[in-house]
Amino acid sequence: MRTHVFLGALLLSTGCLRATEYRCTSSDQCGTGGTCQAAGYCSFADSSCGQRYGAEAGPYANQCVGSSGGLDAGTDGSATIDAQNHCPASFVTIAGGTPGHRYKAHPTTQNWQLQVNACLAESTFAYLAIPDDAGELTALDALAGAAATYWVGIDDLTTEGTFLTVKNMPATFLPWDPPAPDDAGPGEDCVEAITALGKLNDQRCNTQEAAICECE
Repeated sequence: MRTHVFLGALLLSTGCLRATEYRCTSSDQCGTGGTCQAAGYCSFADSSCGQRYGAEAGPYANQCVGSSGGLDAGTDGSATIDAQNHCPASFVTIAGGTPGHRYKAHPTTQNWQLQVNACLAESTFAYLAIPDDAGELTALDALAGAAATYWVGIDDLTTEGTFLTVKNMPATFLPWDPPAPDDAGPGEDCVEAITALGKLNDQRCNTQEAAICECE
């Protein structure tokens, strides 16, 4: 379990170098001209693609914002974007969802991090859905369709027992299915929704599950 935000990641290169991962919660933490993206990493203006993540952006390092970075995230980067709300046309409003937000089910099962990447690849304004109340969770369950469980944008990867959203904010709505969260295994650091119960459960992040993306 990681207990800090600055992480050493060994680079597979000719040298034995280490790169630092730096997460942000607001753009003023990114320095002059930097923007804190929904994924929690800083990006900077780039003439070739608009915005590019910095070298310390973990899995997004040096990638153009909105790019899947070569990962098989199951998305099409050429999706049409609604100029008014920044969301792809494939995203829809749902009864019970947050006003002004749109949603899209990702039925293809992948691990939690790949689903996070897949949502970001849809739009820089999209992220793994975060249920804010019982009404929104019920709406997400309905959108999930036949999926018995699906990933949501909550985890305690940084500090065990402290659940944050993918927007790097404290998760305030956590209707657990007891005995969750129990970190059984151990290593259950990512959160899934259980469709039939309207509850949440901590699960191993490498579990293959469907997901729902949220765009604001």
